Amino acid sequence: MTDCIFNFRPHLDIHYRYKPASVDNQHLLIVMSGFNLPDPTIYDFTLLEHTQSAVLWIKDDFNGLPAYYLCNNMNFEIEHGVSQLIRSVIELTTPSNVSIVGASKGGSAALYFGVRHNIKNIITAVPQFYLGDYAATMWPNVGDAMMGSTTPAAISLLNKLLPNAIRRDRQTDKNIYLFTALADYQREQEILPHLELLEKYQNFNLIESASPCITHHNEVTRYNLNLILALIYQLEQEIIPRWGRIRNGSRWDTVQK
Repeated sequence: MTDCIFNFRPHLDIHYRYKPASVDNQHLLIVMSGFNLPDPTIYDFTLLEHTQSAVLWIKDDFNGLPAYYLCNNMNFEIEHGVSQLIRSVIELTTPSNVSIVGASKGGSAALYFGVRHNIKNIITAVPQFYLGDYAATMWPNVGDAMMGSTTPAAISLLNKLLPNAIRRDRQTDKNIYLFTALADYQREQEILPHLELLEKYQNFNLIESASPCITHHNEVTRYNLNLILALIYQLEQEIIPRWGRIRNGSRWDTVQK
């Protein structure tokens, strides 16, 4: 695994890590990061260095803050740079299959860049869709940096980015795996209003968890980590699971939903 810098512009460096594939594997896995504490910019899913896939981790760190891999002061050079990095790595590695994975903020980025770059396999855990509202209310310093000024117009524009990208996507032969949980308040606010958009995909899979082990948003990915790894291990062998809408966890018998 090598730490690298992609100098997209003289003033814009994109930090990333790359691990080449092992044995005869021809799969490329792209990893997007969520918010982390105490450092919100660190890489996610670093345990994936043991996979056979080639792995590209992209760091969401621009002047010390995340930007949803999108913008600073509503200038979308960051998105253009990240897109160029993804295209360049795909061109250089010539994989037979590409997947993208992320959780929370990283899950939003996995969906957004997966749709924009027609990546066939998208694994997204607890993503936000209303990016402007979430950044402005939950991470106001990030929202200020992304928008310059958190005006209603800027929030509205960011809120529409991901839903509109999905609406415009005509390549519906993607394999999308979305993880959510009843105990995550974002399920009601972010996931359920947008399920109809995702149901157009031929292999859309919704994994819903109800467990006493999940009481907060940031526990959903950890609870489902083995399932996410199982997916990656299969996708890197060009095995495409079709789960449909499934439930896991021990609390469903007490839930009237």
